[in-house]
Amino acid sequence: MSKSSEKEQSIHLESRLKVLVFDANSQGIAVGSGALRPQGRFTIEAWVCPATDVGKQVIFADGETRFYLEAGELKFQPILAAEAISSVAAGLVAGNWYHLAVARGGSRPGDTKLYINSVENDNKTAISPVVSFGNTYLGGYPEVPDSGFHGKFLEVRVWRFARSQAEIQANMTYFLTGRELGLVRCWTLTEGFGTAIGDKTTNRAMGTVLGNAAWEESEIPIKVNLNAQERLTRSTGLEDYAYWYKEIAKQQTIQADVPFRRGRIWA
Repeated sequence: MSKSSEKEQSIHLESRLKVLVFDANSQGIAVGSGALRPQGRFTIEAWVCPATDVGKQVIFADGETRFYLEAGELKFQPILAAEAISSVAAGLVAGNWYHLAVARGGSRPGDTKLYINSVENDNKTAISPVVSFGNTYLGGYPEVPDSGFHGKFLEVRVWRFARSQAEIQANMTYFLTGRELGLVRCWTLTEGFGTAIGDKTTNRAMGTVLGNAAWEESEIPIKVNLNAQERLTRSTGLEDYAYWYKEIAKQQTIQADVPFRRGRIWA
């Protein structure tokens, strides 16, 4: 049994909400542009419940950069990459919820990581940086036929840094507030009606559902009714403070004292 399969068994359905369900003819959601920064580090996360494991199913696309499922594996590929980084023997099963993430921290082998239910699973392929960006889509990529996601979709997040395994695991089963440090996009996808999709962050990258999709009540793996301590932590984003403290400390340099010279001023 693979590590991802072991972790999958610990994913519990926590609540019931109306979620967006795409059919086989879906074209996804258009959500503006520029979610990824060229040459930058980032993390993309999403909860998905695929209805099939057939074909290529795009989870997130920004220009020619795509995060997708194919034949039961999780993959990520920017435009200049010769091949995609892929999970290994993940065996993702149709009808199950999965938390999927890609975190890019650099261009060397191992700098880009794929996570399934917060467990790293990838083939260590070196991934080139994102050098350009374009329109951003969730659950499909209209420019590539038959690439739409088929199944249920829930909270897609984009961060401006490569999150660690511990950071991903800390809040994967909670809805974010949109105020978390480093979070630049957060589409919760729980509107429950219509075709307009909101972004919780201050960037307000609002979206529009394209093609065939419906809202259906479903059991979900995210907690809705939180206790007092959980509400406090989730409202402040405390789990990310340690990361930013370390990042700021790295950028601080101590300059040597400039020697003081005595002198005289003559009138």
